[in-house]
Formats: sequence, structure tokens, C-alpha cells
Amino acid sequence: MKKLILIMLVLGIIAFSIAGCDGNSVFTIKVSGTTGLEFSGSYLVVMSDGQPRSESINGTVPQEYSVTGTNRITVSMLSVELQKQTEEGTLKVEILKDDEVIANSETTAPYAVVSVATE
Repeated sequence: MKKLILIMLVLGIIAFSIAGCDGNSVFTIKVSGTTGLEFSGSYLVVMSDGQPRSESINGTVPQEYSVTGTNRITVSMLSVELQKQTEEGTLKVEILKDDEVIANSETTAPYAVVSVATE
């Protein structure tokens, strides 16, 4: 009986560790392009428990925003839409997971919107 409890405890710890790995992944929204270019928009995060979170952002290039899960609740989807506030310049948006680019898009069109999302 003690052996069974010990095995179940060990399996539980392993399962918790594996389930929590993605929750600790760091997603970064990297905004680059023409230095000083103004942008505005938002990003939407959907967590593994189905809860959405939306955040409005305004700023100037370059900027970075971090998004993380917590414990066993992981980031399921991340979507970003940013609009140039000028005619000139380049706006580039990248989504990185643990420092690896997983999605990106850019534009040079006047007042254009850049949309990028994880799959």
C-alpha cells in the first residue's frame, strides 16, 4: 500500500511539472521598425481555461510586452493588432515564445494595421 501511494505521489509530481511547463512559457510581443514611430492598438490573450484578456497599448517603436501563463493555466492564443499613427516608416510586430519568433508581420503602408497571431 505504501508503495502504491509513493508511486502515485511521484506520478502526480511528474504530471504537475509537465502540465506547468507551458504555463511558465514567456510570450513576448516585440514592436520594432522605424525608431520613434507611433502606434496604437491592442492584444488579446486566451488562456487554456478559456478566459480572454484584452489589453490596449499605445507607444513608440521600439517596445516589448510580456505575456505569461500561471501555474497550470497556459496561454492558448495570442493575437496582436497595431496601427501606425503616421504615413511614413515601418511597423513590425513579432510574437516570441521563450525568445523564439513564432509569428510576425510588418507594413510600410500609411496608417496601416499590422495583425499577427499565434496558431
